[in-house]
Amino acid sequence: MRVNIGPVLVQERKKRGITQQQLADFIGVSKAAVSKWETGQTYPDITLLPALAAYFDLRIDDLLDYEPQLAAKEIHSIYASLKQSVTTEPGEKVLARLRSLVRRYYACYPFLEQMGMWLLNHFDQLPGKDTPSKLQAYIPEAQQLFVRVRKNAPDSQLKMRARNMEAYTMVILNKPAAVLDLLGTFTPEYLPSESLIASAQQMLGETDQAQATYQSALYQATSVVASYFTNYLQMLLADPQRFAETYRRARAFAAVFDLARLNPLVYCNLLGSAAAGFAQQKQPDQVFAVLTDYAAAYQATTFPVTLHGDAYFDKIGPWLDQLDIGTQTPRNTALVEQSLRDVILNNPVFTAYHDDPRWADIAAAMRPKEKNNHE
Repeated sequence: MRVNIGPVLVQERKKRGITQQQLADFIGVSKAAVSKWETGQTYPDITLLPALAAYFDLRIDDLLDYEPQLAAKEIHSIYASLKQSVTTEPGEKVLARLRSLVRRYYACYPFLEQMGMWLLNHFDQLPGKDTPSKLQAYIPEAQQLFVRVRKNAPDSQLKMRARNMEAYTMVILNKPAAVLDLLGTFTPEYLPSESLIASAQQMLGETDQAQATYQSALYQATSVVASYFTNYLQMLLADPQRFAETYRRARAFAAVFDLARLNPLVYCNLLGSAAAGFAQQKQPDQVFAVLTDYAAAYQATTFPVTLHGDAYFDKIGPWLDQLDIGTQTPRNTALVEQSLRDVILNNPVFTAYHDDPRWADIAAAMRPKEKNNHE
């Protein structure tokens, strides 16, 4: 861990008109020792830190010039760096860097939450012989970060997000009883704070801010509702009629908010779920209708994908910028693009349709795109 005690000692000593010898006499060391501390050649013994801090009326953290918290932009930068590194450096090296950062900022709870998210999004790129072994190695590590945030973070919203992500790790680890113990068995009552925030802003005459608050709430809700549809479809495979009706409503919802352009990754997840369901129900015409739309959405997507507004969501820029990882997507762009292709081209559920003449058009449309920009 890097500390900057030398410059702090120089600054505080000169501010008070104290010589190196006077400081050395008070602490009980030589003037040469103080000189080496100030020039960074050595550090004071840990047992001397309380006396040094007291002498200058400082906290020890201030004496060391150590700040255990990171600003949102610093979290953005670290996450983006790790996300890029995982495709260009050995996984062992990236993992060691992440763990070192976690130790250094173990009291920065927004950062710990994002490192847990990073592990969930990139565990498959880390050392291990296969996916099951990687799951068992890294998902519990992410879980422990979420547990620490849930138990210790002062921010109630951060604690709630961490609790939900902790439950998500339990789902991945096939521990359904633990999920229900943590979250309960009924949908919790929901009083959205964003409505209260927007009302307060409107009362203060801050109309633009109030509109931006509602826009950011709606923007989040579109992704959440789309994910509900995506997951719900997989529970309706034995009921083709309800499956088809749910998909019809999901597509209508997606069309209303133009999800294909507003959030193409969420949109593709929805289509992929529907296509897989129709495949298992042996409805080839529906399968290829959905896959054609999926391929069109893939072709229309510009990589790297970033979170953004549109003509309707025209006030959400500041809200996106203040998110813990900003406008970037959680997963590395190259991995995102590959997964969009793999979920169709390498999905066993579609193997039975590879001999259909229509499959060739889908496969051609899902070829890797030219890299015109880089992450």
